[in-house]
Amino acid sequence: MLPPLERGGVQPTVVCFKRASVGFESEVRVNVKHLSGPGRLAKMAQLRRLTAVGRYDLVHTTLFESDVFGRSALAGLGVPILTSLVNMPPAPGHLRGGARVRLKHAAARALERATGALFACHFHAITDAVKEAAVGHLHVPREKITVIYRGRDQQRLGRRTAARREQLRRRIGVPEDAFVVLSVGRQEPQKGQRVLIEALSRLLAAVPHALLLVAGREGNATPDLREAVERAGVAAAVRFLGHVDAAPDLLAACDVFAFPSLWEGLGGAIIEAMALEAPCVASDLPPIREVTGGGRAALLVPPGDSGALAQAIARVHAEPELARRLAGAGRSTYTERFTLQASVEAMLVLYERLTSEDPRRR
Repeated sequence: MLPPLERGGVQPTVVCFKRASVGFESEVRVNVKHLSGPGRLAKMAQLRRLTAVGRYDLVHTTLFESDVFGRSALAGLGVPILTSLVNMPPAPGHLRGGARVRLKHAAARALERATGALFACHFHAITDAVKEAAVGHLHVPREKITVIYRGRDQQRLGRRTAARREQLRRRIGVPEDAFVVLSVGRQEPQKGQRVLIEALSRLLAAVPHALLLVAGREGNATPDLREAVERAGVAAAVRFLGHVDAAPDLLAACDVFAFPSLWEGLGGAIIEAMALEAPCVASDLPPIREVTGGGRAALLVPPGDSGALAQAIARVHAEPELARRLAGAGRSTYTERFTLQASVEAMLVLYERLTSEDPRRR
């Protein structure tokens, strides 16, 4: 979104609390700064100095550390702070680690709620479902939340063609007759890839030539996923691709896109899959139901249900007309609601409103 925002008149500076080994930095051409203090307090002080000297019109924070510590660092400077709300709270059953993890999560939620109430002038939610969750869990007033979907750039994604499909499959050595199931997402418990691996062992009984490709950087769930593959005896039918820059090519080459997340805020990967006409099977979560038009553009299954997930994927394989219908509905849903241009235009309107308001009304 940064390049088109810049073309719309925004002069952005991106400030990062941490330096990521992979991610957006190689793709953006704007001013990127990394806070380099020896600890969190030093980084907060550095952020405060940078903001004061730069005389910025607006600060836009995203993700927990930036939200909580960024807002606290900038208290009293008079610059309006907009916070993006990008995720749903996990259900208690999805928090592994017992009472200690639940207590830590509750403390983080309380800190997020307090700093938001004290220092944020407005909130941006990426779906209506996230907005309602923020009202209920963070006690944010509804009138202080604007919903703007995150869009995707059609020019960057390209289109699905037979030639593109064949080229990608040939490049990574996928057999011509393989039924490719693709998962795109970092390897974290939230993304539910373990459920997909468990589903694969059932799917192979109906579709012996199924091949699962898992694209996304390694994370906290990686050891668990490797163990699940060995335990299920499906190693020959799974490939972990790690972080990839060619996710759109993979989406254009797969036979079905599987999105088994246990909780989500929007599901950017499923938007890209819809744009590239990949038939989608996904967890029936409020944001995913919203994004897919009530399930019109995807087969939705109960989150965590490997049997239902396997059955839905097998249906896409067995029913070519269903696959075509899902692909077409996904493409039309994308063009109607999730283009990058629509997202940028809405964000520019929000930025203008927040920077022109009387500060006393924030």
